[in-house]
Amino acid sequence: MFKFGPIGERALPRFRQQSDAYKLVVVSLLMIAYLLSFLDRQILVLMIEPMQRDLQINDTLFSLLHGTAFALFYTIFGLVMGRLVDSHNRRNIIVCSIALWSLATALCGIAKNFLQLFVARMLVGVGEAGLSPGTFSIVSDLYEPKRRAIALSIYGMGIYLGTGCAFIFGGHLIGVLEQLPEVSLPLIGALRSWQLAFVIVGLPGVVLALIIYAVVEEPSRGTYDTAVKTAHNDQEDQETKADFSHFVRFYTANARSYIAHNLGFGLHMMFAYAVTAWVPVFFMRQYDWSASQAGLALGSLLLLVGPVAILSGGFFSDLLIAKGRRDAHLLCGAVATSGLLVGGLGVVNVASSDLALGFAGLCVFFMAFPSGINAASLQTITPPHLRGQASAFYMLVGNLLGLGLGPVLVALFSDYYFGGPQFIGQSLELVALTTMPIATALLWWRRHDFAIDVAN
Repeated sequence: MFKFGPIGERALPRFRQQSDAYKLVVVSLLMIAYLLSFLDRQILVLMIEPMQRDLQINDTLFSLLHGTAFALFYTIFGLVMGRLVDSHNRRNIIVCSIALWSLATALCGIAKNFLQLFVARMLVGVGEAGLSPGTFSIVSDLYEPKRRAIALSIYGMGIYLGTGCAFIFGGHLIGVLEQLPEVSLPLIGALRSWQLAFVIVGLPGVVLALIIYAVVEEPSRGTYDTAVKTAHNDQEDQETKADFSHFVRFYTANARSYIAHNLGFGLHMMFAYAVTAWVPVFFMRQYDWSASQAGLALGSLLLLVGPVAILSGGFFSDLLIAKGRRDAHLLCGAVATSGLLVGGLGVVNVASSDLALGFAGLCVFFMAFPSGINAASLQTITPPHLRGQASAFYMLVGNLLGLGLGPVLVALFSDYYFGGPQFIGQSLELVALTTMPIATALLWWRRHDFAIDVAN
């Protein structure tokens, strides 16, 4: 019989011996959680017009709500969560994180002004901070190194499925809600259409948290890493308590690989988030598309191209590793940053919406291509007892650059350098030209250092 609960024989007992079926169940549930996290954070993009109208804010203030409010606490609490992941039950951390961000998203729907919404978005960031460090660590104990890239690519599909659903479902939902009469709730008062949208998309996460609590078991740490060595053959006990000073020493000893990885993939995230935040707005302003049109077109690209690209990246990377290319992860990353530069420049410089949409598809492909590789590569050079902190530090760098700076820089250039919201295209072009060449250089030139650390 199946028993659901935190103790004893629980769900899916025939999968307890780390069967492929159980592993797929776990990765799929975590991918759905990732999907919901991006649905919750990205649906904001298509609400730009009603929110700017009701809250009286410009593009820069909107980008602070979209990225900075979320990223600031996502990254700060990510370090705390990383430490907890290395020393506490990872499944329980993930469950609490999902429940918190889901409730915080619903709270966004009852915010009455910019400050209240900013605080609610910060709480969303706090909640989501525990998902990826916990997932990276758990998946690394479910899959051996040569299969991690494809496993984490499945998890990473949540980015594009979630963002695609946010654009398609969110655009349609906003259109439907705007046709309904104003809803008034006791103690809360009247809710506008965009506020109701927050409430609707926030609540399913609570249900998913309960399912993960019932089904997923905490795996043993270091299942496939009994032979892992620390940098420079330092014979360090893998059962040593994972304190922060320990992590700092290990990070410093492998600084060239970690810095190239964190900054290279972090800059990739920076422009990817800028594209996700502002390309839909670019189509709405440049080609006079409605939110529903932009959401359907770009959401379809994310749903169709994103999963194919991320699985292709994981498969191609694992194939290169199987052939002995220890620099495969950073090599694939350099290809992705180069391709994203070409796609980004194409979107804003062609003469028709059809061509622009084609280049947007290219952007989606190269945004998604390294999304499992970046996580898998980090687990490969990091011992099991430090993976949570290494993942959290990477997420700190990546999300400060990505969510924290990427969308904001585009808005700042548009509002204060070029002179108005109609210059979103020029702003995107400038951010592309100042980030992607640096990212490509870091990943390409330092891939050999990374290969040496993998060998050790």
